[in-house]
Amino acid sequence: MLNNCSLFGAIFALLSALSCCSLAQDIIGCGGFVKSEVEIVFSLIEVKLYTRQGSLKYQTDCAPNNGYYMIPVYDKGDYTIRVEPPPGWTFEPQSVELHIDGQNDLCSKGEDINFQFTGFGVIGKVISQGQSSGPAGVTLTLKKLVGEETVKSTTSVDDGAFTFERVLPGEYFIEASHSVWKFEKSMVQVKVGRETGDAGSDLKLMGYDVQGSVLSEGEPVAGVYFLLFSSTVNPKIVKSCEQGDVAGMPHREGEFMICFVKSQKDGSFIFPAIPTGSYTLVPFYRGDNIFFDVQPQQLSFSVEQDSVLFKEPFVVAGFTVNGRVLTSPNGQGVASARVLVNGHEQAVTSADGTYRLDSMRPETYTIEVQSELIFFDPVEVKISPSAPQLPDVTASRFSVCGHVIIDRLPEGMGHSTQSRKVQVESAKTGIITTGTDGEGNFCFRLPAGTYAIKVMLSSAEEKAGLRVAPDVIDFTVKDQPLDHIKFSQFRATVSGSVECTEGCGSLHLSITSLGRSEERRVVMTSEDENGKTKFSFDNIMPGKYKVNLMNEEWCWEEKAKDIEVVDQNLNAILFRQSGYILSCHLSHDITLNFAQESKPGNVGSFNLTKGVNKFCLKEPGVYKLTPVSCHQFEQETYAYDTVHPSQLSMNAVRHRVEGRIVTQESASSIMVSVKSSLSPDLPPSVIGPLKSDKDVPAIKDPKPKTPVSGPFTYKYLYWAKIGEKLEVSASSKELLFYPETVEMTIMGDACPGDVDEIIGKRGVFIDGLVTPALADVAVTIAAKGSEDNKIEVTSDAKGSYRVGPLHSHTEYDVSAVKEGYVLTAIEGKQGQFRAFKLGQISVTVTDQAGQPLPGVLLSLSGGNYRSNQVTSDQGAMTFSSLSPGQYFLRPMMKEYSFEPTSQMTEVLEGTTGSIAISGVRVAFSCYGSVTSLNGEPEAGVYVEVVGLHKCSSSQEESKTEPDGSFRIRGLQPNCAYNIRLKAGEANQHIERSVPKSRILHVKNEDMTDVHMIAFRRMNQLDLSGNIIGSEQHLNTLKVHLYRESNPDAPIHTVSLGSTNFFYLPSLTVDNQNYVVRLDSTLQRSAYEYNLSEFTFTANTTYQHFTFEFSPQRKPIEQELSQSSFLVLPITLLVIFISYNYQKILPMFSQSAASLQSLMSPSKPSTVHQSSNQDQYDADFIAELTSVSKKKGKVRKA
Repeated sequence: MLNNCSLFGAIFALLSALSCCSLAQDIIGCGGFVKSEVEIVFSLIEVKLYTRQGSLKYQTDCAPNNGYYMIPVYDKGDYTIRVEPPPGWTFEPQSVELHIDGQNDLCSKGEDINFQFTGFGVIGKVISQGQSSGPAGVTLTLKKLVGEETVKSTTSVDDGAFTFERVLPGEYFIEASHSVWKFEKSMVQVKVGRETGDAGSDLKLMGYDVQGSVLSEGEPVAGVYFLLFSSTVNPKIVKSCEQGDVAGMPHREGEFMICFVKSQKDGSFIFPAIPTGSYTLVPFYRGDNIFFDVQPQQLSFSVEQDSVLFKEPFVVAGFTVNGRVLTSPNGQGVASARVLVNGHEQAVTSADGTYRLDSMRPETYTIEVQSELIFFDPVEVKISPSAPQLPDVTASRFSVCGHVIIDRLPEGMGHSTQSRKVQVESAKTGIITTGTDGEGNFCFRLPAGTYAIKVMLSSAEEKAGLRVAPDVIDFTVKDQPLDHIKFSQFRATVSGSVECTEGCGSLHLSITSLGRSEERRVVMTSEDENGKTKFSFDNIMPGKYKVNLMNEEWCWEEKAKDIEVVDQNLNAILFRQSGYILSCHLSHDITLNFAQESKPGNVGSFNLTKGVNKFCLKEPGVYKLTPVSCHQFEQETYAYDTVHPSQLSMNAVRHRVEGRIVTQESASSIMVSVKSSLSPDLPPSVIGPLKSDKDVPAIKDPKPKTPVSGPFTYKYLYWAKIGEKLEVSASSKELLFYPETVEMTIMGDACPGDVDEIIGKRGVFIDGLVTPALADVAVTIAAKGSEDNKIEVTSDAKGSYRVGPLHSHTEYDVSAVKEGYVLTAIEGKQGQFRAFKLGQISVTVTDQAGQPLPGVLLSLSGGNYRSNQVTSDQGAMTFSSLSPGQYFLRPMMKEYSFEPTSQMTEVLEGTTGSIAISGVRVAFSCYGSVTSLNGEPEAGVYVEVVGLHKCSSSQEESKTEPDGSFRIRGLQPNCAYNIRLKAGEANQHIERSVPKSRILHVKNEDMTDVHMIAFRRMNQLDLSGNIIGSEQHLNTLKVHLYRESNPDAPIHTVSLGSTNFFYLPSLTVDNQNYVVRLDSTLQRSAYEYNLSEFTFTANTTYQHFTFEFSPQRKPIEQELSQSSFLVLPITLLVIFISYNYQKILPMFSQSAASLQSLMSPSKPSTVHQSSNQDQYDADFIAELTSVSKKKGKVRKA
């Protein structure tokens, strides 16, 4: 007993220690305390988790009794935990930076992260009139209420909020001030006690100044009215400018007149205090009977939370005159006409033909009007301020347009002319002729009157039968353009009928020209009043054609007919049906039996082959088709109806597989499991129980039965698919089978045949017991020394269990576990255990539909015990091995809220406490992946979603896993988000993505399959170049690459050899400056030449350089003068060679051959003088070799 108690205590201590730092799978808990030496309200304090980029990932409040908090972290990475109390409260530290890697950080090690409270504050807000927020930049001074001693000063931030930190308890007042802005209320009192003092939003600004100026030819103008309008601001709240009407001022639809000011002598104007809102500023300046233009004529602007200054002045530009454009005197106005003044467009007419010319000055102008279909003569007018009305401009001519349609000339006429003449005639204008364009369109510009128009045809065209209808068209031009005149070519109609056995329905026929490349035309049949099936082709040109009946389901006496169209319609073409086509596509060879349902005697069969089989059925009706084969088809029988013809497809879906099991003993519980490769995630198919070949029906017989002896054979049948791989195994309550599995793959068109034979043999059993009786104990049986093929069972209500059959020649280890219990094996009794129970808490979490909610993080703490665990797929979690005491439980799961949010519970020894928690889904997730263009996963890429519209304050992000997948949690329902790869330092290695971004519309469900392709930044610069000049000196050239900072030490050197093209080794894109320099070994004494160089920055992926090298030989006189000194030595050398030529000539020949081989060009060589020798790209070497070979061929020629 003592040994059992010691074991119990040791195990309890171990479990308690492990649970303190235990973390849920894939979730890391970050927790600790908010501490204070004075009494504060912990429930007002929030602790938030941010990413290093500033995105909020999770937030929680503190436990009201002790300030404890717990934050679940779903993704490893860099984070910041920040305490966020009410405004004005201060803590040390304010935040803690974390690099969560699952091992070495504070959270992964289970250590507390604590925040210490250090003081209260005073908060408040300066607001703009009519707004809930205010501007930045207002000076706030905190003064003692008694004595008015200044305590602190600060400045408001963007929304007008301000904070005074670390303020002692007492009574104060706050004074607001600004150098320009006027206040409606500038002081407020505040009291600081045991919490932050709140000054509220009583400090209120009256408005903001709006300033500008007005000039005329660079000089200031006084007395110009500036009228302020708004559709949203109430004029009654504006008190800083003059209100009322100005004589002759313009009225604006939908806007209120707020107030106005006048410009001063210096041309400036100012509205001292205008509330926030949207406004329109209209300048207004007029004299007697004339309106002067001030530009711009209106200016829309908004007053936000700051002063408004118009940097560009208003300008007095000129005066305004009006005019009209009409179709005729007293006629309609011409809309959208362009009005040109002295050749420059100045206005466009409105719907009634009126227009206005702004910024005009006294002088004579030429006015031209341009309209698309109406034409006008230029008009000269004199404009002055005393005559601001212009004379009417009326139309002189109108556009008359039409179309001549001649698709094709008759046979033998050749090609159609590009243009045809069209003639129009009237008593007013006489005869006017024009030509059509390439499309057959024509147009005239005609004054008002009555006309006759016709198309001119040549005598040859008329003789060949070309006709245009109508011959002549009469029309009248009044005051509008005409565009409906149309001439078309004569065409014939080809028609006929179709006779069918049982009604034709809708059939299609085509007509195709013979001898001409005309497009084929298709029509559909219709029934006339007598029920006959008719067809008709319209607009047929004369010529020979083939009419084809487009029906592949029926048989016909003639399916196509040849016809010829001459000069009249054809209407007697007849097609007659002769039967029905049966088309059958087979996946395997079969015998097909068929019978006609309406005629039982009409029975037959066909031996059909794999593929498509076609034959004609004379009788209409429904046929029953039955395939006979060793294959199983999609249907046992097929029906074919001649009324609804279609190709019949018969595909074998399964194929017969047979197998057998042989045993020496009879067994009634043999089952066969067939695992298919086509459904690896589904349970195997089960066949059985099987009967042996020696099983006989029970017969009443008084004679004693002779015992039946083995062997016994059990057969089974399975239908498999082509390509399916089968794993067949057998099972029984009494037997074991060898081999354990047999495999077979179904291939080919023939029947698969038999599966390998399986042999059954009798096994052994283990009977176990748990005392005291305890149900649901998990018992594991495994062969000694092996972790494979474990068998797991659970005990029943009596604590007993049975395992078998097992292999008789193998020894087994038996172990048992149950959460909340310690189970020890009873020595000498295999499979028997004694159970001891600890205290535990059982938690069940369900969703709003009452279904189990898995994956919820449950944080349980009490005394020295802490544990963070997630609920199972059944929504349950049991905290076992708990010592007696009180425990605090908090459920946490991103995207869910819970009721209750936390709970205190007490645990007694050996008891189980139950807690039920309900969760409600309040947010959703986005699942997706990021890959490269070739489909490889991109790990470590940050993906973010940013809320749009009403959800613009929402932002979430995630980092991709090694397989490129990501999950972004916390998306709010009924929100739209923009998903993209995060910009900035987070993804420095990513250049762009496809798509760049995508809009997600979140409903009440998760979003899946969001895929993005990431493109990495290129980090290599390739260098190439070429030489322009004579090729005979290329072998004297070298190209050097230097760093600009070290021009004396080349990084790389390339010799040109025989090609004028070169490559340099690649550089890293490092934004450094480099120099490429050309060098030659030619003697300066013999040649004159220039060597160039290029400087570049390594900030792109490719650079190419072109050098010019054209050396010039120096004058011959200089060469002769230099070579004259060599005449005597050369003469002596020639005399010596002539006397000894038999010895010298062979040596000379050998040396010449060696020299030639050395000078023979191949490919350029490269000298690497840098310590980090780069290798040439294989493509560059191949191209360089190709260029060298080509050059060699040219030189040989």
